[in-house]
Amino acid sequence: MDQYPVIKLIVERGDLLALAIGALPALGGIVLLALGAHWFAFIAGVVGSAVVYFLMRSYVELVRVIADMLLPK
Repeated sequence: MDQYPVIKLIVERGDLLALAIGALPALGGIVLLALGAHWFAFIAGVVGSAVVYFLMRSYVELVRVIADMLLPK
């Protein structure tokens, strides 16, 4: 799997990657709230974080299944 470094990264560190990317919308909502935006921006950021985290987790699982079944060991 050395010829596919990004797939190797996702397979090995996908859980942490999904968590980090999933947290970004909530952090954006906190920043907008601190800058004086409406409180709805924070709520939208939290909901967005849940959606993005779910999508990233499913992507990581798909990459792991594909790497496990199709790539030579």
